[in-house]
Amino acid sequence: MELSPIDYSYNDYHSLTLKATFYKSFSSSKDHTIIYLHGGGLLYGQRNDLPVTYINSFLEAGYHFLSLDYPLAPESPLREIYQETKKGLQWFLTEYHSSLGINSNSFSLFGRSAGAYLALLLAKDPELPKPEKIISFYGYHTLKEASLQRPNAFYKKYPAMPEKIIQKLIGTTPIANGPLQTRYALYLYARQTGKWISYLKASEKDLAFFSLTQSDLAALPPTFIAQSKTDQDIPFQMGQFLHKAIPDSYFFTVNDFEHDFDRQPSAPEAKEAYEHLITWLS
Repeated sequence: MELSPIDYSYNDYHSLTLKATFYKSFSSSKDHTIIYLHGGGLLYGQRNDLPVTYINSFLEAGYHFLSLDYPLAPESPLREIYQETKKGLQWFLTEYHSSLGINSNSFSLFGRSAGAYLALLLAKDPELPKPEKIISFYGYHTLKEASLQRPNAFYKKYPAMPEKIIQKLIGTTPIANGPLQTRYALYLYARQTGKWISYLKASEKDLAFFSLTQSDLAALPPTFIAQSKTDQDIPFQMGQFLHKAIPDSYFFTVNDFEHDFDRQPSAPEAKEAYEHLITWLS
């Protein structure tokens, strides 16, 4: 299927225009949209990072696909990152027909890593309708996990970068596009030093508010969870906890892969994950 994405602006946040990219399915459409949030530890990444192979798999199965910008830390604090992401979802809920030309605002939330974290937060928000389903690839549900607040042993294996160089990567105005080539160094430094949470500018109150409790998880809709058992970034135990705490959940696991095990669509394990996902959605 030939991809024909269209970009839309969903909100102006200070000097930054936040955008969404929409792919319409013409394959026996289910009138249901997969809303995607990218990963990157809330510090880097961009809305169009999902390989087209995966997007095509959704479109061919009859699902529309919408990817959303959100502002990145540390230029923007966690509270505002979440609020702007929420506005993106609200834009879809009101503009689905007039702007996107589809007949239903039925949706599921799909996130990878930090995007999965945002998807879980949106799914528990009482001011929003619940998604029909959630897709969490190597995501997490809390910022209070001890391993996320201290230096990460895996990242400490890489050469340390001087803080002066890292500070030059941080801008003075909000951004939503953080290329891997430049901004990944910021995330690497944050995890090496245990400063990741501080870069999110999250207070103790924020850490509690922007984390899901066991009762929050128990109230979530059906959820597809995917993670490597050797995930060096997000402890595999968090995926196990999500699977146990969410009553209707499916847990797809792989062995001997890094955090973003689906980075290469040609990998057999990645192909299998998305095949299982499409079957589960249907």
